[in-house]
Amino acid sequence: MHMNNKKMKFILAGVALVVLAVVLFFVLGGGGAKDDGHITVTVQDKEHKVLAQKEIGYKEGEKLADLVQKNFKNVTYNDGMIMTIESVTTPADWSSFISILQNGEMSPVGIMEMTFKDGDKIDFVDTVYVPQS
Repeated sequence: MHMNNKKMKFILAGVALVVLAVVLFFVLGGGGAKDDGHITVTVQDKEHKVLAQKEIGYKEGEKLADLVQKNFKNVTYNDGMIMTIESVTTPADWSSFISILQNGEMSPVGIMEMTFKDGDKIDFVDTVYVPQS
């Protein structure tokens, strides 16, 4: 009987070590899928006050439109353009719209075509429409 007790303690100690190793592996990130990069995304009002900001991890090949949809509230698109995000909305009369800045520069393409790289800063800014004369 004394021998079985020692054997049981040895087996339990071995099981505990395996469980500890598995837990540490996942806690320290060894088993999780790693992000390929991170971008910082903000939503800003007309005065450029930040209403929402998130650092978003992404995998190679993910689209900005999908990342925004997953990470922000009240996101809608129409004809490839972002129409609402958080509390910012493009009104029916288009007196303002949501412009997209990438690293401080106005994006030449819409959100559906945008590409980005690790470390980029993307800003969605409520912008007053000023007609060109």
